[in-house]
Order: sequence, then C-alpha cells, then structure tokens
Amino acid sequence: MSDPQIEIRIWMKENLEALGHGSKGRLAAALGVRPDAITRMLNTESEGKEVREIKAHELGAIARFFGKEPPGGDPTAIRFVPIAGLAGAGPDTEVHYATGDGNFGEIEAPKDAASTAEALEVRGNSMYGIAGDGYIIFYEDKEAPRPEHMGHMCVCFLEDDRVLVKIPHPGREPGLFNLESINAPMMLDVPVRYFAVVTDIKTRYAAQKFARRNPHHPIEDVTTSGRRVAS
Repeated sequence: MSDPQIEIRIWMKENLEALGHGSKGRLAAALGVRPDAITRMLNTESEGKEVREIKAHELGAIARFFGKEPPGGDPTAIRFVPIAGLAGAGPDTEVHYATGDGNFGEIEAPKDAASTAEALEVRGNSMYGIAGDGYIIFYEDKEAPRPEHMGHMCVCFLEDDRVLVKIPHPGREPGLFNLESINAPMMLDVPVRYFAVVTDIKTRYAAQKFARRNPHHPIEDVTTSGRRVAS
C-alpha cells in the first residue's frame, strides 16, 4: 500500500536537515508533541518502521514552522481576496473603485473560490432585498457575455465603462442586455462588455468579523462616476 503522505515526509526531512541540529525537538515543541512523534512522521513504509499520520492541523503548523508551503499546499491556510470597490454607492447600484493601487482591504475567500475572485462592499440601501449596507459581494470569472450569465446576479462591466450589479436578460439585439434590479427600473438594451457572476454574499456581521483593512495601500480617492480608474 502506497503512502499518500510520502512527499510531505520527504519535504519535512529536507527542511529539518537544512535547519540543523535540534530542529526536530523545536518542531516537536511547536506542535506540542513528543520528539518520537516527529520521528514517526518522518518514517516511511518502505523503511519498515512505524509510520504516523500527519494530521491537517499539524501540517499547517509544520508549514508555519518552516515558513514554506508543503507539497499539495497548506490545508489550514486562509485565503483572502481584495475588496476592490463599493457597490451601491451611487445610483443604479454603481460600483465605485479605488484609484491608484489602493483597495478597501481584503476578506476571507469563500470555500472553493476561484483564483479570479474579488469582492465588493455594499454601501447604502440601494441593493436592499439582495444585500444591505455593509454586506460583501463576491464575484469571479470576468468574461464576455454568455447565455449562462442570463438570469443570474452579475457584476456588469458596461461598454460606457460603468460597472453595475444587476441581473442580466437578453435584449432585443445581440450584444444588448436588459439589466434587472429589485429597487430600480429595468435598464433596457444596454451594451455590456463583460459579466462576472456573483458567487457569494456575506452579511454585515460576517464582513466585520472576517474583513481586514489594508493599511499598506491607502486609497487616494474614490471615483464618483462608477468608472474603473486604471492604475
């Protein structure tokens, strides 16, 4: 029977050897286990020695001890996505983006979020019924309009450079879309460049708990036209 953790055991051995004498004891102390438990973690079945399973929370602690990501990634790592703009800060649920290189901080990504995921923070009550003030909207996979986008809440990147949060429907001609929202009239036959599907929404309570603001990239200004400003 093959050992599914063989690569992790080899990775541990290499890093302990690089750290030198006493590193095994320090790792044991960091994990809160006896040094012989580390020895069994390092053993492989091919050596005919007793092997100990490396649990997920232990692997996360080992990764932090070495300061390196283990083979297959750290199962305990928390991934964050940027809060790229403010939704509903203007009429028609416009999205206002920070100028320069700034953003509004970051927030823990939903489980299984794509690498393209970003977030918007809702301001005001223009999206009431979908998301209230302080809620966080997650979206991903910004791409050209497809039939699969129709009827699903999306971040809509219009041809006139406005960005809105709406539910698209086919318009009267190809390339034109009717954009629906709960608290505003339907926008008819609007040319849209891209859609990005809204994949998750966090409440204000959850947003306050999981968001962290970004002091390293201060916001220079916020656009008031709903247009994304190139950095």
